Order: sequence, then structure tokens, then C-alpha cells
Amino acid sequence: MEEVSSGIQFVGMLITIFKIMPWVISGAALICSLTPTPKDDEMIAKLYKVLDAFALNIGKAKDK
Repeated sequence: MEEVSSGIQFVGMLITIFKIMPWVISGAALICSLTPTPKDDEMIAKLYKVLDAFALNIGKAKDK
């Protein structure tokens, strides 16, 4: 019985993650589109790369 309960909790956690992910992606995409690409500041450039990844900005969608 405990195995079923832990399985249900795991599925509930996955559902919660899938509900939150579109908000995270949308927020990261909004931030990336509103801010200029950092060229000289190393720390901000690293943070921007992480935001780009969360925003799913890959290929031609990335700022140059």
C-alpha cells in the first residue's frame, strides 16, 4: 500500500513540475527579450546563458 502512495505522490510532483515549467520558460524568454546581450560582463554573461537555456532560445532564436 505504501508503494502505491509514493507512486501517486511522485506523479503529483511531476504534474506540478509540468504546470510550473511553462511559467519558468515564459519568464526567462521575457527577460531575455527585454535585456540586451551582455558582451563584457562575465558574471552577467553566464547568467544570461542560463536564462537563454531556460527560455529555450537556441539556434536562430538567440540574440547575437
